[in-house]
Amino acid sequence: MVDTIVILNAKAGTIHDRDPAEIRAIVERAFADRGHSAEVVLAEENEFVHAIDRAAQSGPQTVVVGGGDGSVGHAIRKIAGTERTLGVLPLGTMNLFAKSLGMPTDLEAALAALAGASPSRIDLSAVNGRLFHSLAGLGFFAEVARGRAQFRGLSLPFGRFIAVARSSLRAFSRAGILQLKLETPQGEREVAAYALLVTNNRLSTGGFDRPRLDEGVIEIHFAEGAEMASRMQAGLDLLSGRWRDNPEIDSLAVSHATITSHRSRVWLSIDGELTRMQTPLVFESLPGAISVLAPEPAGIAEASEDAG
Repeated sequence: MVDTIVILNAKAGTIHDRDPAEIRAIVERAFADRGHSAEVVLAEENEFVHAIDRAAQSGPQTVVVGGGDGSVGHAIRKIAGTERTLGVLPLGTMNLFAKSLGMPTDLEAALAALAGASPSRIDLSAVNGRLFHSLAGLGFFAEVARGRAQFRGLSLPFGRFIAVARSSLRAFSRAGILQLKLETPQGEREVAAYALLVTNNRLSTGGFDRPRLDEGVIEIHFAEGAEMASRMQAGLDLLSGRWRDNPEIDSLAVSHATITSHRSRVWLSIDGELTRMQTPLVFESLPGAISVLAPEPAGIAEASEDAG
C-alpha cells in the first residue's frame, strides 16, 4: 500500500535534464530502503499544482513536494488543517523553508533524509488569513519579487541566481517609503520604512535561517532611512549576516500585529510570490499548525503518533 506521494516540479533545474524513469527509480528506492512505498508524480505548471491539490484531498498520509518556496507555500495552504504530513524537497532558488527544516540540498541526500524523518509539528503564520511558512515582505521585498517574476525563465547559466541579483539591485531604487502604523502587544509605533519583513518565528543572528520553528511568534523587521547609501548598506548587511547590527534595521518578536497604511491596498511578497492585499494587514502566529517531516528536529516539537 502506498503511504507516500512525491510530487516533483518537472521543470525544476535539479531534475529537468534527468531521465524521468531514473528520477522515479531513485525516489522509490530511497523510500523503499526505509520501509515505505512511494508513488512518484512528475508534472509541470498547472498540472503540478493540481497534483498537490488532489494529494491534499485524497492522497496518502505523507505528501512530499519538490519545488521552490512558492510551490511549498501552495502545499501548506492545502495540507494545513488536514491529517496529512508534508515533506519538502529543495528544488527551487532560495529554498528558505527547506533550509530551516535542515534539508540537504543534494537530491539523493534529501530523499534519504525525508525517508528516515519523523513527523513534527511546527508553526505557520498568516496575513489576513493567508498562510505562509517563511516570510512576507512589503516595499523592497515586494519589488524583489516583482523583479524576479520579470527575469524568470532566463536561459543563461545560473539564470535563477542572476534573476535574484538583478531584481534585488532594481528594487533598491524602485522601493518607495511606506508610512505605516504598527500595532502589537508591545504598543503602537509609527514607522517610515522602505522595507518591512514579517517572518514565521525569529531569524538567526545572520541570514534568513530560523533556529526554531515552534516559538509561536512572528518577527517584524523594518528598515528606515531614505538615502540610497543607507539602503545599499542595509542590503549588504542582510546578505552578509550583519543586519542585526545595522541601527536602521529594527526588529520585534510578537504573537500578532496589525499594520495600517494610508494606502487601501499594498503589494506583498509572500514566500516569494507577489500578491496584493487590502489594508490593514493582520499578521498572526499559528502554533503547531502543520505536521512536517523534519530530518533535524532540534527546536521542533515531535508530533505524537495520532497527530494530524
